[in-house]
Amino acid sequence: MSQWYILHVRTGQENKIRSLIESRINELSEKESKQIKQIIIPMEEVSDTLSGEKKIKERRYLPGYLLMETEENVDETVWHRIKTTPGVFGTLGAGVKPAPLESSEITRLLKELEERKSKPIPKVEFSKNDKVEIIDGPFMNFTGIIEEVNHEKERLKVSVSIFGRSTILDMSFWQVEKV
Repeated sequence: MSQWYILHVRTGQENKIRSLIESRINELSEKESKQIKQIIIPMEEVSDTLSGEKKIKERRYLPGYLLMETEENVDETVWHRIKTTPGVFGTLGAGVKPAPLESSEITRLLKELEERKSKPIPKVEFSKNDKVEIIDGPFMNFTGIIEEVNHEKERLKVSVSIFGRSTILDMSFWQVEKV
């Protein structure tokens, strides 16, 4: 049986710190180094639009945190190696001894990470009544108010004033920018 922990690390240096932890653990005996099964940097896919082209990028889902799977009973020397790694602030949990995540919590978190990798989310979140500027199409440079958001189809209903009348336009996420 394994246990999962959340490590709080310096934001923006998750890859470097994971490598440091792995190399410090590998310096220990084989028995001790086998106690750490894996270290995961939670990532998600994000769709972004640059110059009218939709691109998929990866970004950190939980910046400043790593997920670590270990054996059930980890030696103090292994914990000491992890805690004293430069950039590691500690583990989440109350008390002196690290508290593992509940199995339901880690199951939910890993499932959510898998879903976010399979379906990219837009980089900018739109919501009703946000003010936007149209950056593509025949109504370029017009500003409007979002009336409706469809996240599944990545479409917006935007209310724009044309010749003094309010008109609803159906736009894609990438055709507008938040103001």
